[in-house]
Amino acid sequence: MKIYGSTQYDLNLYINSKQLADKPALVTGTIPELSHDTDTVEISPTARQLAASDIVNHSAIYFGTVQINDSLNRLLRNQSPEVKEAVYGIIQSNFITDVDSGEERAALLELGLTQAKYIADNYLKDDEAAEFMNTIRQIGAISKTRSIDPETKEIRYETPPQRPIGAPNDYIHLTDMMQKFEPDTMDKLQKSIENGKDWSIILRAFAEKASTRKDWVHEYREGAGKQMGDIVGENRFGNASTASLTEFVKQIKDIIANTGLENKGFITDNIEAFVRTLESPNMVK
Repeated sequence: MKIYGSTQYDLNLYINSKQLADKPALVTGTIPELSHDTDTVEISPTARQLAASDIVNHSAIYFGTVQINDSLNRLLRNQSPEVKEAVYGIIQSNFITDVDSGEERAALLELGLTQAKYIADNYLKDDEAAEFMNTIRQIGAISKTRSIDPETKEIRYETPPQRPIGAPNDYIHLTDMMQKFEPDTMDKLQKSIENGKDWSIILRAFAEKASTRKDWVHEYREGAGKQMGDIVGENRFGNASTASLTEFVKQIKDIIANTGLENKGFITDNIEAFVRTLESPNMVK
């Protein structure tokens, strides 16, 4: 359910203009004592040696669903910034990407799952590692629902039904059920919310109707309880050793060299970015 809010802004133009007039102003011009023919910037030898590849930018934090967000927050809470960045880098660069080629997306997904396994094997323990991989697979499965709106060109992903943290496994999210079985009612609900009308009437009426439709409840719970399935058939990177980062990267690059990918640069760049992130103690903020 989307609920829209608004922020009140100060529209007193007199006060605003007076406040601006009281502030210092930037004045352009020249200083007679100085020569303005040539402006120079001094770069230290250390800065000159800094390659572009040494700069690591932060990846966006992926939310996904309430359960996915909660899982990642808990599992990464005590991890280093480098590990957290590597995980969200996998999600952004390998799963939820703007890459159009189906072949390239498939390769990135396989490599992303393998990189996640390296994280699980080297930074997480037993139950945590298992939960982490399960969460990563869910995100990978979401990435495969990618579709593009033919008119707006907007990329969309489908997410599984969500439930509040602590809610029972058989929890039913009414708006998810409404979207599934009565999308027209869902449209009315959203318009009612946007227009500031009493949307609770629509939700209550649907809840009463849904409580009498055992077939809806059964189908909803059956769908919510299904595993997302095997998101990749055969992972070409799946057997890479995770014993050490050096060995891991070497084997990944050997596999890349022997793949039939027409363009190998994008996948090589991806694994190199993964390494830089894990090895970078001074990420750009």
